[in-house]
Amino acid sequence: MRKAILLFPLALAACGGSPSSSGPAMVSLRAAGMNPSMISVMAGAQLQFTNEDAVDHQVASNDCSELSSPILAAGASFIATMGAGPKTCAFSDALMPGKTAFQGTVTVQQSSIGDAGYGNHYGP
Repeated sequence: MRKAILLFPLALAACGGSPSSSGPAMVSLRAAGMNPSMISVMAGAQLQFTNEDAVDHQVASNDCSELSSPILAAGASFIATMGAGPKTCAFSDALMPGKTAFQGTVTVQQSSIGDAGYGNHYGP
């Protein structure tokens, strides 16, 4: 029994810890489209778009201005910090208009620590 107790913390460490320490949520822009095309994050979270394709891409959204990137050359990344939630933001590749594989949505959930995800201004 003692060995199992000692190994359990090691198993947790190997999993990478808590989700909040794992960095931004990731979306890849590939020749086949965006992956994943649907993602959910908390308000204030970072969302990273990385161009893993050989051609340029540009993230754009009419719903959420934080999802407007410059043109991303091959290998380039763009990090958006999501604003207050709850909300749903449609996004697409402005350089691939009308191609459904290059469209997606991000659902921004309200933060449990404050409406904008940046802390509660009315308490400790």
